[in-house]
Amino acid sequence: MASSLSDIAIVLCGIREPGNVGSICRAMKTMGIGRLFLAACPDYDEARLRSMAVHSEDIYEKALRFKSLGEALAGFSFSAGFTRRLGERRKRVSRDVESFAAAFAERAPAPLGLVFGSERSGLSDAELKICTIAVHIPTSEACPSLNVAQAVQIACWELASALRRAEPANTRAFEAKPVQRSAIENEVSGLLSYLGSIGFFKKSDENHVGEFLRDICERAALDETELVYLGRLFRKTGTLSSGPDRRKAL
Repeated sequence: MASSLSDIAIVLCGIREPGNVGSICRAMKTMGIGRLFLAACPDYDEARLRSMAVHSEDIYEKALRFKSLGEALAGFSFSAGFTRRLGERRKRVSRDVESFAAAFAERAPAPLGLVFGSERSGLSDAELKICTIAVHIPTSEACPSLNVAQAVQIACWELASALRRAEPANTRAFEAKPVQRSAIENEVSGLLSYLGSIGFFKKSDENHVGEFLRDICERAALDETELVYLGRLFRKTGTLSSGPDRRKAL
């Protein structure tokens, strides 16, 4: 289980309150998760932060900072954006935290980033679109919103518990290593450019197609060879109505 937990990182986007960050560090360490990424986060009052961290200050000290969520997720193969606001317009694929944790323990698409938004508004539509899927924590309608540190604690517990239950039944790792998000972004961007050059987007939305391709590549945990081959398949279909000279060039 330790090696799987080491592939998990908590990614905080726009968290303002230092006490929350300290509590999150403690929540992570109690469950054995030690990687913390800070995306678009301010400088913190470290005295306040450390007062809430309680023997987990080392997680904050080792945290990596990024200017944006996109930069923070570039090195991940799979990311889950936690949100209580559901709906297909927000994110096409959404799971409750328990079923998500069980699926992760069975399939282990690592490295995995668990993304949490600001205390006031959570993840924006644009931020959630960057994530592979949406995950929600079922709560009472009487008070549906959790404090972000509480949400992180629940997420970490669910994942650690699911991995513990899956061991030793799920002891084998992926034979192939899933590519990072940055590689998927490069391949999909090139593919969108190609599809645009052959007139594919005259009646379709390029942004929608791009989001669909990125999400499905991440959820499928494609390795480098599979990603490149998928791009070649798309490009090859564009040559079917072209002359032999163009087919040979591609």
